[in-house]
Amino acid sequence: MIYWLICILKVSCGVPIIDIEESNSYHWQKNMNEHEFEQLQQGMSYMEVVGIVGGNASEMIRSDYYRWNDEILLTQAYIVQFKDNQLVSKEVIALKGYSTRE
Repeated sequence: MIYWLICILKVSCGVPIIDIEESNSYHWQKNMNEHEFEQLQQGMSYMEVVGIVGGNASEMIRSDYYRWNDEILLTQAYIVQFKDNQLVSKEVIALKGYSTRE
C-alpha cells in the first residue's frame, strides 16, 4: 500500500518516468525472433523495424548495419542493413562462441 502511494506521489509531483523504449533496458527488447524477421521488408525505415521487433538493435556493427540477437537461439543473430534510412538487406548469421565445459 505504501509503495503505491509513493509511486502516485512521484508521478503527480512530476518526477520523470523512464521511457522503456528509450532506455531499452529489458533483455527481450534487444532481441528478434524468426517471425519478426520474416515481417521485415525492403524499404522500411529503422523505426518501422524497431516497431515490429519491439526495441532497438542489440548493437550497431558499423554504419547502417544493425544486429539483433535471436530471442531463443544463442547460436544465431539477425543483421539488417539500411541505406538512407531504408532497409536494403537482411540476413541470418550463425554465432560462434566457446564453452568452458569439458
